[in-house]
Amino acid sequence: MSSPDSKLVSRVAKSIDCSSPPEVSHREDEIPSATELHRARLLKIDQDEARLTAQGCTWYEIKASTLRESDISFVKDKAGISEIYEVVIPHVHARAHRPPAGFHTFCVNQIERGLRFPIPKFITSLCDHLEFSPSQLNPNSFRSLLSLGILLKFFRIPISTYTLMRLIQIKRLGPGKFYISNKCLSGNPSSHKGWMSRYFFIKCISSRENSWGCNMSWRDNADTLLPPAPEQAPDLTHFLEVREKCFNAHELIEENLLCYFRISWKKVQLVGDLGISITFSYCRY
Repeated sequence: MSSPDSKLVSRVAKSIDCSSPPEVSHREDEIPSATELHRARLLKIDQDEARLTAQGCTWYEIKASTLRESDISFVKDKAGISEIYEVVIPHVHARAHRPPAGFHTFCVNQIERGLRFPIPKFITSLCDHLEFSPSQLNPNSFRSLLSLGILLKFFRIPISTYTLMRLIQIKRLGPGKFYISNKCLSGNPSSHKGWMSRYFFIKCISSRENSWGCNMSWRDNADTLLPPAPEQAPDLTHFLEVREKCFNAHELIEENLLCYFRISWKKVQLVGDLGISITFSYCRY
């Protein structure tokens, strides 16, 4: 038999996100707390996922966001999100591939792997060439791209889509998901469990046209052709020799390095010597 607490959670789960308010008893001990409401939300999500999975739906039709309103402050702080952005937590019936008008979908795990706002131009330009949204990259793709960007900046190699396309590999992970890797970094597995349910919607409040810097529409395929070479293509010989040392992606995306190379705008000061910080990220076997 269900306990009074579980009965309450089940009742709230059935009525959560309905147009009419849930039936709640006037008894003080039956007023649902924030914790109970979140448990009811998760119960509703689990029930919907089981039903949609049985129907053979794709992941983005199945997965609802498990974030709660209290996560917004963490998202904003971690990602360095300023007032020109609006962040909202998705409704229980919302899905990653259909955000509200003007909003786009990103996940907490992408932020934990180095994503900052505004998104660096070299990433948006690359995604524009590949013809899919940056939000479709799995979390470890950002760690891979950002650490590669830091290395190129450190070695004073201009970052262009042409240069990046020579150094990366693109893999389709399934409908609506892509993984970008490069051979000069370790410590960056392709998989990252649970990230597809930890998403939020974000909107850039700007009058500037194309404020995101690329087409944010979702695609199921990528254009992986190498773009035309610039008139003065960079010489990557030395960089390709150095990359044999193999750098650690996790250590290259420390916040102080992201700030130093103007990938993050959180004003964290560089700790120690830049050269030592980069050298320290060499893998040791």
